[in-house]
Amino acid sequence: MIPNISRGSNPAGLFRYLFGKGRANEHRDQHLICSSNDLGDLFDLDGQPKDTFAEIGRRFDRRYQLLRERNDPYPPDRRGKKNPEREPGKDRVWHCSLAIKAGDGILTDQQWERIITRYLVGMNLIDKDGKGATWMAVRHGLSKAGNDHIHIAVQLAADQWINPWHDRVNAQATCRRMERQMPELRPIGLAAGHTRFTYQQWRQWAEWKSEHEWTGTPPWSRLDPDTRQRLINQVAANTMPKLSIGRLVEACAVASHSEDEFIRRVRREGLNIDPRMRKGVSKGTFNDPSQVIGYTITWRSKDGWTERIPATDLGLDMTLKQLRANWSHTPQAQSLTVAEWQSAMNNRPTAMRQGAERHIENLSAHDMSRLIDEAFRIQTSIDYAGGADRDQAMRQGLQTFHRLRRDYGLDGINPQLQMTEQWNPTQQKGEPGKNR
Repeated sequence: MIPNISRGSNPAGLFRYLFGKGRANEHRDQHLICSSNDLGDLFDLDGQPKDTFAEIGRRFDRRYQLLRERNDPYPPDRRGKKNPEREPGKDRVWHCSLAIKAGDGILTDQQWERIITRYLVGMNLIDKDGKGATWMAVRHGLSKAGNDHIHIAVQLAADQWINPWHDRVNAQATCRRMERQMPELRPIGLAAGHTRFTYQQWRQWAEWKSEHEWTGTPPWSRLDPDTRQRLINQVAANTMPKLSIGRLVEACAVASHSEDEFIRRVRREGLNIDPRMRKGVSKGTFNDPSQVIGYTITWRSKDGWTERIPATDLGLDMTLKQLRANWSHTPQAQSLTVAEWQSAMNNRPTAMRQGAERHIENLSAHDMSRLIDEAFRIQTSIDYAGGADRDQAMRQGLQTFHRLRRDYGLDGINPQLQMTEQWNPTQQKGEPGKNR
């Protein structure tokens, strides 16, 4: 995480900025993530202000006004030489933005809430119950540089003044500690790996996909810049090809017991995997797995976008050398590995038709998730179809189930029998159970 701390004396102005459009209209979907209990009633269930920013600022300053009435109007680090004008309440608002590095992912509101409270506790600004100070956290999507980030505002006036001394050093230490402890802040990979790609690459994808999918009027080229930016941001927030591919290949690697099984699992996911040969080795001289020193994954979207990703970009622990440390290396596995690499290179069907990945006892959590997603997708397509479209949806569903049964070793299931028993496209109303 990247912390950036500042101080101010105008809470109403800060909130007006946080819930506004931003200096370059970059704020999107501005909303409250969480806050101290004394501010909760000022926002609706969507995190939008229910009152004016002036009123929110007055509520935010209540504890400060109590200290001022007790003749204690100065934050502890704004007395004497640091406040020669003796300005009451100077820099009483502690403001920090927390950002995820561009391209490293986008968190949910619930994940951000856990991070925020843990961060404030680590900074000694609130206690473990989230009490001790008046504070709020606001989110408004990606920054201009592509960072997923939030803003935290803390009133330093509590029952007594909170001293933020050394806060910038403490912020860095707290962020590094949280990155080690919280899974949502850990880099992608089997352990400490990291899927690397630049924000420019991600943005290029989002711009291309937004324009490619635009079917409205006026044409894309005549849309105003703000509308185009909004559409691009929506795509960028939901499509991160290299990150998604990195997680997919990682799931295949974790579930595999050998290199040949890994190759088959990757190809089953619709990805192409090509070996990177040792210098001097060609297709004609390839006869040993040790001649392969790396691999490249190729993914093609249904609408024509292609991503080619070398293993080194998938993570520190996703290189072939690291993965091989967890796989078996029997003579049979070595022979099958050569055959599977050759099949992948030449774009032929897998060499082994009944590998371990097609045994039902080897279904991974990812495999189960894929099967469930496909089942729901088929059910939805049938439910929303009608007439001839319903017949076509049923046929496509049966074909998909047949492919899944073949690919995942579900030989004990007869989907055609089960589905035709539940629904018969020739069955008429008032004739339940009538067969073809």
